[in-house]
Amino acid sequence: MDVMPRTCEAARAAPAGGGATGTPSVQGASAMSETGETTATVMPDVEAPGDPDGSSLEHLARVAGPGAPPPLARLRVRERDLVICDGAGIALYTLTLGARSAGWEQRAISYPAAAGVRAIAERPDWDRRARRLCRHPDLSRACRVPVGVVAAEARVAAEVGDLEDGEEAVYRLTEAAAAMLQVSGKEAAKAGRALMEGVGRARRPSHVPLRRLQEALAEELALGRSPAALCSRSPGFSDSPDEGAVVSLLYRRLGLQGTLDTHGRRRHARVATAEIAVVLSEALDLAPEEVGL
Repeated sequence: MDVMPRTCEAARAAPAGGGATGTPSVQGASAMSETGETTATVMPDVEAPGDPDGSSLEHLARVAGPGAPPPLARLRVRERDLVICDGAGIALYTLTLGARSAGWEQRAISYPAAAGVRAIAERPDWDRRARRLCRHPDLSRACRVPVGVVAAEARVAAEVGDLEDGEEAVYRLTEAAAAMLQVSGKEAAKAGRALMEGVGRARRPSHVPLRRLQEALAEELALGRSPAALCSRSPGFSDSPDEGAVVSLLYRRLGLQGTLDTHGRRRHARVATAEIAVVLSEALDLAPEEVGL
């Protein structure tokens, strides 16, 4: 199993070239979100059908190439949300609290048109526009995620981006919400305890940002090593005799190739579980501590 079933990467990818949904054009989507237009004409298919390796390498250049942008990030405490804009697209994390449940939700737009992302990133109100896009149900992919996913995103944004004290800020925000729930009735208290336990698991850490692993893949490929040869370094990677399937698994785990969820929508990983990060570190010749483990 690639990752924890509660994360967005739970579904396995379909065979190459089949069933992929389109990826939105951010420029078109931005205009559409202001005018109320439909999405049918502004969602060109970014991934080349039948060429998953080619599109995966294009995605790698977006996140780990020489011109890859550092992540922009904005955390709002009162609204309990974190928005990130980087080479992989746009992601909005929102901490939702209910009478019986609580948790973080991710809304992500993966690998939209690069020019559109740059246009958003260059604006002083980039975060407002990014949130608006991510909240559009026809543009983003939504799912619940553990707090460890949000903490991992905040960690890399603080290390190489513009977010100060990001990871600890996510923990403090989550702990404050959990404490509030624990004095708000029996069912809410149960949700609060579960949320606090999630913080404890996340601090181990439970998840790792993919950025350093993606950069390591780019370095290995630049040295002329093949993806299949990299996979063979890790005994826990895959025992499939199909080289193409093994390489596809590498790209999926690194968030460069999408997987299809149960609704047939394509998702791209933005972080990896600690277990998968160990396997990827072996394949990419990295010490676990180099990726935050």
